[in-house]
Amino acid sequence: MTPRVAVVYHSRRGTMRALAEAAAAGARAHGARVRLLRVADDDEAGPAWPDEEARPEDVLWADGLVLASPTYFGNVSAPFKRFLDGTTKLWWDGLLTDRVVTGMTASTCPHGGREATLLTMYQSAHHWGAWTVGAGPAGPGDPADPAGPARRGAGGNPYGLAVTALRDGGVAEHDRDAAWELGRRLAGVAARARSGGPPGPDAAARSRVTVVHCAEDETVRLLAQECAAGARELGAEVRLRRLTGPGVRRESGLPGRAGGAPAAAAVDPADVAWADSVVFGTPVRAGAVAAPLLGFLQSLEPPAGPGPLAGKPASGFVSTARPHAGSESALLSLHHVLHHCGAVVVPPGYTDPVVFEAGGNPYGTSHARSAGVLPTVQALAAARHQGRRAALAGDRLRGRPVPGAGLLDTPLEKELT
Repeated sequence: MTPRVAVVYHSRRGTMRALAEAAAAGARAHGARVRLLRVADDDEAGPAWPDEEARPEDVLWADGLVLASPTYFGNVSAPFKRFLDGTTKLWWDGLLTDRVVTGMTASTCPHGGREATLLTMYQSAHHWGAWTVGAGPAGPGDPADPAGPARRGAGGNPYGLAVTALRDGGVAEHDRDAAWELGRRLAGVAARARSGGPPGPDAAARSRVTVVHCAEDETVRLLAQECAAGARELGAEVRLRRLTGPGVRRESGLPGRAGGAPAAAAVDPADVAWADSVVFGTPVRAGAVAAPLLGFLQSLEPPAGPGPLAGKPASGFVSTARPHAGSESALLSLHHVLHHCGAVVVPPGYTDPVVFEAGGNPYGTSHARSAGVLPTVQALAAARHQGRRAALAGDRLRGRPVPGAGLLDTPLEKELT
C-alpha cells in the first residue's frame, strides 16, 4: 500500500523550504505520495513560496509527516506553533492517532536550541498519539548508516535533522542529503505502519513483546505485570524481565495480586533483540529514570550501525513519589534515550479514555505513590492499554498481524480509503 507523506514547513529565508524539498524527494524515492505544504507567515511581505498552504486538516491525509520549522528561542516558530495548535479539534475527536512523525529544524549557530525544537515537535505529536522517528536507521532492511557521511556532516543529531542556516537561505549539500535520507526513512516506516509491511515466512507467528522493569519498586512491578497482560490479550508472546546490577535493591514483599508470583527473570540484551516491541518501567529518581534502567539502555546504543532497538516500537511507564515529581519529565528523558537507540517512540497519547482517567499523561502510564503503593484501577487499566498498544505497533512494523485484531484502525482509514 502506497504511503502518504506530508512535508509541512515554515520558511522565511529559504533554508527550511530547501530541506523540505529534499525530504519530499527522499519520500518519493521510497514510492510515497507526497504533498509539500507551507505554513503561512505572519509577514504579508514575506516570501511567497509556490507550495500549497498547510491546513490542520491536511494531517488527516497523511500516514507520515515531516515537520520542519526554524528554531526560535529553543522552540518552533510562532506560525508553526499556531499550525500545531490548529489541530486541537482533530486531536480531541481522536483523528490524529498513529501517524508517523519526524522533524527538521535550522538555526544560525551549531546549537541554539535545535534539539529542544525537535523534541518540542515530538511532544506535540505524542499528544496526538503519533509515533516519532529520529534520524537513526528504520530497522532491518534499511541500508542507511546512522554514522554515514550525510548524518555526520549534519552533526549526528539522533532526534531528527538540525542544520546551520546559510546567510543566503541555502543549505549545505550534506544537509540536503541528510534531509533526503530522513524523508526516505520516514516514508519507509509509514509504509510499514500503514500496511503491516511485507509478509515473511514467519507472518503467522505471535507478536513478541518484552517488558523491562525495575522490579524492586512495587508500583512499577504491578504496572509491568498489567502491561504484559495487555499484550497477552492480543495473543502476543511476552517476556517480563527485571533489571539487575548496581543500584537495584532487594525486592520487598508485595501485597495483593502479585503476592506469590514467581520473580521475573533478569533481563539480557538478547531479550530486546528477540522482541518486536519493548516497554520499559521505572521509578522516577531525581526527576529522571532510575540508574539501573539508564545503564541498561546505554548498553544497547551501538557505536555504529543499528542496535537491538532500531526500528522497534518502544515506550515507558513510571512511578513517582507525588503526582508532579517527574512523571512527565522522566518519560520525556526516556524518549531521548530511545531515539539515540533508533527506536520508534510509540507513547499512549490520548488514544483511549483510560489515559484521561489515569491522570492524562500522554507520554506513558504513571502512578504517584502518594495515592498508595498499589496502583489505582485506572492506572492499571492504562498500563494494560499501553501493553496492547505496544503489541499492535510491533505487529505493524514487523509485518505479522495479530490474528483477529484490528491493526490500530484509525478514523483516517475509515474516512479516506
